[in-house]
Amino acid sequence: MATLFPNGILFDGIVYRILPGGYAVIGAAAMTGAVTHTVSTAVICFELTGQISHILPMMVAVILANMVAQGLQPSLYDSIIQVKKLPYLPELALGHIRYT
Repeated sequence: MATLFPNGILFDGIVYRILPGGYAVIGAAAMTGAVTHTVSTAVICFELTGQISHILPMMVAVILANMVAQGLQPSLYDSIIQVKKLPYLPELALGHIRYT
């Protein structure tokens, strides 16, 4: 983006600068969230950077990456538990949950 628009993007008379570091942080948060299957990585990255303008794109990227990763593979922590053959509580199917 910064290569295509070196001076930024003009919208409604305001020039919005493109910061490659923001894209890097959002990509890192999405990758970490996908590997661990957690959304809290977005909050952690947001707290580390302190950029309030990045919170919405970061949350969207982490949630989308998490949705894709959950369909493809178990989380890193579940994989370690399975490799070490440790006892764990299996996930229950929705039909087994009883509401009172």
